[in-house]
Amino acid sequence: MVNKELPDILERLSEIFSEELFNVKMHKKVYFQVLQNKQAKFEELLDLIRTKWVEFKDINQKRVIKKTYTNFLYDNFHEFFIFYLQTFFGFDENSLEMVLKENISDDNLLIEYNYNLEPREIKLYEQFSERIQTNLDGLIFFTLYLYMLVAVIGILIRRTIGEKILITLDCGTIKNQGNRRYLNFLILVRNDNREIFLNYFYMTLYYFLKQFKAVPDKYYESLLEGREKLYQIALDQYSTVKERLANLLYYFYKKCKLLENFCPLLDFLNFVCSRVEDSIFSKQDIIRKEFLDNFEYTIEKKSSLIRIFDFLDRKSTLYSTFQANNLPSQKSQFNLFLLIMKYFFASGLEAFEVGDILFLPAIFRKTLNEYNKKVDNGVIGSNTIRDINEFINFFSIISNIGEINSVFKKIFQKNVSQMNYRFFRAFLKSFNTKFLELIDKENGILSENPKNEPYNFNIIVDHISRMLYVLIDKIFLKSSNPDDSSKNFIDPRGRYIGKNIALRVLELFIFQEFNYSDDIWPELLISLNMDIIKKDLKNTIIIPDKYFYDDKDLTRFYTTYNLQSFDSAPLFEEWIINEIIIPLNEFFLLIRKSVKDLSRKDEIYKKLVSFMLNDIDPKNKKLISDIEFISERLSQFWERKK
Repeated sequence: MVNKELPDILERLSEIFSEELFNVKMHKKVYFQVLQNKQAKFEELLDLIRTKWVEFKDINQKRVIKKTYTNFLYDNFHEFFIFYLQTFFGFDENSLEMVLKENISDDNLLIEYNYNLEPREIKLYEQFSERIQTNLDGLIFFTLYLYMLVAVIGILIRRTIGEKILITLDCGTIKNQGNRRYLNFLILVRNDNREIFLNYFYMTLYYFLKQFKAVPDKYYESLLEGREKLYQIALDQYSTVKERLANLLYYFYKKCKLLENFCPLLDFLNFVCSRVEDSIFSKQDIIRKEFLDNFEYTIEKKSSLIRIFDFLDRKSTLYSTFQANNLPSQKSQFNLFLLIMKYFFASGLEAFEVGDILFLPAIFRKTLNEYNKKVDNGVIGSNTIRDINEFINFFSIISNIGEINSVFKKIFQKNVSQMNYRFFRAFLKSFNTKFLELIDKENGILSENPKNEPYNFNIIVDHISRMLYVLIDKIFLKSSNPDDSSKNFIDPRGRYIGKNIALRVLELFIFQEFNYSDDIWPELLISLNMDIIKKDLKNTIIIPDKYFYDDKDLTRFYTTYNLQSFDSAPLFEEWIINEIIIPLNEFFLLIRKSVKDLSRKDEIYKKLVSFMLNDIDPKNKKLISDIEFISERLSQFWERKK
């Protein structure tokens, strides 16, 4: 039964979040207000947490082997959580089902839940999403809502018991079972590692600020001090890595299993494999000798596992190349778009239809054929793909103007960061679909020998996790002294001196917090701390907003990597036709039909200017001038096609 308070709560939230949906600070502020509006019940919740904690500490003092906060929350979190959700936020306690809870270490606890969604509840969240005009599906919003609520109860528990912990909704996915729809989600309790992240931020900020003048020397010195503290933490923790590493990889296994998706491990795998490539060892040799030789598998089964690992290695490298360019500014986003376009369109239509540039070429052929059957004019063929590849060379000129999105949206109906976000979602959906197909294909090969037991998704993720452990152990953990591991690398006196190796090992654990490519960690950390940076330096330098991800960008990172939001996303092979090829083809046709003589560059120019200036504020003289400049450049594309 839906709590009668839920509609009222969502109504209040829709009024507050019409402009602030992605503002995490605003969410927390609002939810604390909701708590304080029921002051007596709020005090009851705090008293419950406090009383249980005092009882736990009293018993713990008498124990020979002491327990930690994970043991306390293992026994009590569910009670706190139900009271909190039902009393303050309109959740039905009968809909919340604990699936499992698992202490994976002294400072890591996993709790898995299902929350059953009633039809009326689903409708309320969808209506809410429509009211605030977000592009998020209603149930994706529900997951984000619950994510914020878990963060708030985490703050309450941390403050009340005085322990340095973080409690987060780590991942979640909407699942269907007959008529039943439910959110399957994982809550992670862990040490906040504040000292590590604070000093990692200082190191990042030290390098970031090098591009600006007038930063006070004393400020630089404090950041440099933080960098040195980070190195010392890495060196101090190095000798205890092996056990913690096993726990980390088990965490990733659980996350992939819940989401039924390999994506949470994709960037981590690339991080490890790229470092192995800097070593004197071969990835396949290590996996065969240090891992597969320990199993009584047939030769074909060992070869099958190597093929699966190689697929993941290659695709993670490609994905990381795109992610490394996924930087905050409009210009950086446009350069990423150009990189994507050049990679996929450079080899022509044949590469799409029969090559290995796509994950699912059959889907591309099917989608393209269906489109071509529906149109009389503008059939898409090899010339279209060639034209797009050539056009991109001319279109790159818009990277030189300030308002890139004003021109970009004319063709694609969305801004460039939205387009790139949709690319990543579609790419990851096709990647995971291909991965599952590959497992089925390998099972078909293995079935020819009755000695081979078939794989499933969980078995493969488990094997890949263990392979990663073996690779890390081989190249990074030769002994308790990181200097000994330097000998494993091609550059032992440069990039891979002992303290750098210790830092690379420490970074493995940062993936639990930032489950994204390490190439964008600096920008993420700087963006998350933007207010602090601007406050500290307000009297010395002004840092433009283009250097920071905004709240929407940060939310996209979270939803892409931690929520299984791909159900509403197209496959990449559909996306590239519907959102790239068709809009560009229609743009080409519009200009060709509107200009009688394509040898008349001045006519092409006039049509382009007219098209681009539609709905542009006539007072924006700078943008008008930029559009005139761009149109002159783009007109050369059609002139060459006459």
